[in-house]
Amino acid sequence: MKYLILLLALTVAPAGADDEDATQRLRAALKNMDNLTADFKQTLRDEDKKIVQQSRGTLALQRPGKFAWIYLEPFEQRIIADGKELWIYDVELDQVTVKPMDAGLSNAPIMILMKKSDVTREFVVREVGQRKFLYWVELEPQATDLEYNRIFIGLEDGSVRAMELQDQFGQSTQIVFENLRVGVVHNPAVFKFVPPPGVDVYGVGG
Repeated sequence: MKYLILLLALTVAPAGADDEDATQRLRAALKNMDNLTADFKQTLRDEDKKIVQQSRGTLALQRPGKFAWIYLEPFEQRIIADGKELWIYDVELDQVTVKPMDAGLSNAPIMILMKKSDVTREFVVREVGQRKFLYWVELEPQATDLEYNRIFIGLEDGSVRAMELQDQFGQSTQIVFENLRVGVVHNPAVFKFVPPPGVDVYGVGG
């Protein structure tokens, strides 16, 4: 909760910050993101900062190319990337969508965590600075076709602990990671998805 309160104050990054230090800290944190698990809390807010939806779930990530982003509340949804394809299973709708991973995730913010390449190739990194519990950096995408035009990442103890994603319409998605563990040995089954019998499958996969 302390991180979520702090996220709401991240609207403008101050001028004159040490951007090079921010870049080095972010590089080090992203380098430490291999083979992790975490719980997450996600909050979607509209342009007036009012809460539209709150959700929570779990994340398992194995670089390069694999993750399982599982929403548990308020509705169960499974988003699985197996290295080649992206599977999205909406349990309530009994429906699965599958698409090539590159096409499905090319503009998704989770790719910041997935990539091992230098973050400065795709983003301008600026320091926001220490805000109580976390050290914050801002990422401005160099591409113009991304879903979000401002991304904030909160760091603690050399790891990514929170993200805030702002779009051009003033909406923001705030994600806080808890119980984060790195260096996890994953069961390969975590990143494999087999559609349950009887569900509708859209797209091409298998």
